[in-house]
Amino acid sequence: MPICASCGQDNPDIAKFCLACAAPLAPPAPTSEERKLITVLFTDIVGSTAKAENMDPEDVRARLAPYYVRLRTELEHFGGTVEKFIGDAVVALFGAPVAHEDDPERAVRAAFAVCRAIDELNAEDEWLDLQVRVGVNTGEALVVVGARASEGEGVASGDVMNTAARLQSAAPVDGILVGELTYVATRDAIDYSEAEPIAAKGKSEPVRVWEAVGVKDEAHKPVADAVTFVGREREAKALTEVWSTAIAEQRPALVTIVGPPGIGKSRLLAEFARRAGQEGRVHWGRCLPYGEGITYWPVTEVVKSAAGILQSDDRETIAGKLDGFLETLATDDLDELRTIAAALSNLIGIPTTPRGTYATAEISQGELHWGIRRMLQLLASREPTALIVEDLHWAEPTLLELIAYIAADETESPLAIVCSTRPELAETSPGFLGTEGRRRTIELGTLDREQGKALLADLLGDPSLAETRFASSLIANAGGNPLFLEETVRMLRDRGLVDAERWQSEDTGELPVPTSVQGLISSRLDRLEGDDKRLAHNASVVGAVFWAGAVAHLGVEEGIPPPDPHGGLETLERRDFVLHVDVSTVAGEDEYAFKHILMRDVAYGQVPKGRRAELHVRFSDWVEILPGSAVDEFVEIVAWHLEQACRLSREVARAPIEPPLLQAAEALANAARRAERREGLHEAERYYTRALDVLGDAHPDVQLELRLRRADIMMMIGLLKEACEELVEVAEAAPRVGRADVECEALLLLGDIDQRQGRAAEAHRRLAEAQSLATRTGNAYLRSKVAFVLAALVADFDGEHDRAIESLRAGIATAEEIADAPLVAEGHLRLAAILTNRGDLAGAENELRRCLELARDLGSHRVEAEATSWLGIMMITYHRGDTEEGERLCRQARQWFERTGDTYFQVQNLVRGLAIFALADDRPDEAETWLREAVPVALQIGGWVVVEAYRYLVEALVAQERL
Repeated sequence: MPICASCGQDNPDIAKFCLACAAPLAPPAPTSEERKLITVLFTDIVGSTAKAENMDPEDVRARLAPYYVRLRTELEHFGGTVEKFIGDAVVALFGAPVAHEDDPERAVRAAFAVCRAIDELNAEDEWLDLQVRVGVNTGEALVVVGARASEGEGVASGDVMNTAARLQSAAPVDGILVGELTYVATRDAIDYSEAEPIAAKGKSEPVRVWEAVGVKDEAHKPVADAVTFVGREREAKALTEVWSTAIAEQRPALVTIVGPPGIGKSRLLAEFARRAGQEGRVHWGRCLPYGEGITYWPVTEVVKSAAGILQSDDRETIAGKLDGFLETLATDDLDELRTIAAALSNLIGIPTTPRGTYATAEISQGELHWGIRRMLQLLASREPTALIVEDLHWAEPTLLELIAYIAADETESPLAIVCSTRPELAETSPGFLGTEGRRRTIELGTLDREQGKALLADLLGDPSLAETRFASSLIANAGGNPLFLEETVRMLRDRGLVDAERWQSEDTGELPVPTSVQGLISSRLDRLEGDDKRLAHNASVVGAVFWAGAVAHLGVEEGIPPPDPHGGLETLERRDFVLHVDVSTVAGEDEYAFKHILMRDVAYGQVPKGRRAELHVRFSDWVEILPGSAVDEFVEIVAWHLEQACRLSREVARAPIEPPLLQAAEALANAARRAERREGLHEAERYYTRALDVLGDAHPDVQLELRLRRADIMMMIGLLKEACEELVEVAEAAPRVGRADVECEALLLLGDIDQRQGRAAEAHRRLAEAQSLATRTGNAYLRSKVAFVLAALVADFDGEHDRAIESLRAGIATAEEIADAPLVAEGHLRLAAILTNRGDLAGAENELRRCLELARDLGSHRVEAEATSWLGIMMITYHRGDTEEGERLCRQARQWFERTGDTYFQVQNLVRGLAIFALADDRPDEAETWLREAVPVALQIGGWVVVEAYRYLVEALVAQERL
């Protein structure tokens, strides 16, 4: 049965237009699934089974019928969706299928309304004798978008549903228990008392719960000093000028502050109220998103404020205060006063009879608006008056008409109306915003980084805490949105990660989006059309930055036309979700970015995990069709996407795709090789570790090769003990999976470690085994590597330089035959070292120049740094050329080594280059600095480098007469 999108009426399948409102009926949209943060309200009648046992079925039905009707009315009144009636239990969802920013609060308020409704039903008919327990719980669920709850289709599933039922069972009679997330999200609006944790069935740990005992006073009491006023001085000055002009000209003025949720509209209004309150009276009103009689709610709040009416006042007290307020209005026109009285009586819902002459229960809209306007004029005539109306995006058109009507008045009255709204008002009521006449619009932008730092310092109470790297990441994630930052800090405090003095830990992993912020963003996403929302979801999988072509590629699905990426992205940009990047990093592709990383995170979190896995793989497929240079730049990004696809596929038992394990491991290994060439060895080691984590227990042969590569990196960064342990295990396991090549290379690396640490006999034994394996496999790469490592061994320990040089030249020739440029570069570097030790400095320099040329062609910063360092050492230690130029080269290489993490060459560069030159140049204090930097690194490596570092450190101390 088609459901009308305009009025919600069910219609027969053959209907083309709604039978209730005549709106065209669109074909039903296909259902889809989303992960959402929802709040579940579960209520059940106490003792119903025992009562029903002794009742006729017709009486059971008669008892439950008004209960069902009344509860549905109350729950839907607060924006809830009644998912099901189970016997006498009722399950309602808040946040599904459509999210609101305050779903947890709506649910708890609805729970109170349910309890009141039960009392009213019992008062109306004592025979019903109803009592209930209510449980409210917030958590993540899988929501079926498009499901028709009214026809029995399930809307949501997840543990949050079961836990809500457990809370309901444990709740007191006619009481409400809520879970922790609900409590955290609503504690500013609801009064709670913490209850004993409950041992919920099926839960491994007791569940913390709170009993909701009441709704806090809704009177608007802004506190301007709650948070430091940051970054809005220009806007505050503009508001003050409008206020001053209204006072000077004795004419009403209207200002509307426009900005997305959390941008600081309320804080700016509070600051304006503080300043305006020094010259006049300020009254606050706020538009509500739900409830009865909400059209004029902000005006009602203003009247209550002006008359001193409290939330706790009874009807008689309210009537008395309203009469007293009317007496204070400066008018002797009785007809005028009667109209004002009728208007206020209608607003408050309390009859009033000013001066005992006139009362009415009905009033036309024209009279109502006139009466409200005249009341405000009279207030302003007594003293300048500022009327603040918040959240105008929720206002009914009638209220907007009233505000415009008041602002257009030409009667002398120093009145300023200052409103706040979200940008969507420009779409729903474009005529309201303007700058003509006495109207003005102020748009609030984001805070810059320094302003964000100032706000964070105030939130933390210590400016030094805002200077840390972790604080910088929080500021960046907030994207200039003050509320996002405030709620993140609040969440960190709740989790014990920050106190008044320090960050308790900066290793917080991936911080979740605060519940309040998630609600704000989810509600905005749910206001998007289906295709636009799907586009946002697909874009979120690509990342914080994305490309139109990629999003289009992700949107191609069998049987479903893909959404138009360009039109949809323009909509997302207009709705303030994304922004277009002027210069794209991919040629020929329009590039976009989410306005806030949290927007991306919430959109991404809504995509089911199995679906996410598919889209991550699909993105890697899109990268493969890009031009070659672009593919190279996306190596790390593709690796991350495939890694996520594997992780997500494992997290759900019935994923729609098999985890792309080999594809992900290879992509991560490619990223490691790229990092080794450019960004550094520590990053490469982490990529190899991630590749191994992806594989888990699968593909043991591939695991061995990855472990081998990781061990090679470990050697370079000085983790020789860990590398040695890894290599021994790899060498032992390789024969079991038929990988003689891996065994050979593991033995080669072990022999290299033995050689560096002075274990010549062990090195010879392992290299002999490796040489035999290389010959047997016929692997040219391995033969070349054996030649290189063997050359270093026989030169350093056997003194056979000629044999070493011959071995190296043969290895280089083999590497050239197989066109392995990195291997050729390594050979030239090793040959330069042996030629240097032999005294052939010219030959060594030629080899180094050739190595540098190859390194630059390859884009390998690591090899370039090694060759540059050795060239500098030659100039300094062996006086080959300009020693000052040698020092410059060694300093340059040091910066590269710090970045790449190549510890073995780093020690040589510090000792043989910089320290020796400083000693020779009579700068022993500087030499000591270099050597003290070298010693800890040398100790990680062991062997001769430790002896050499300490030898020159002693020499530096002696030169300073400190030893």
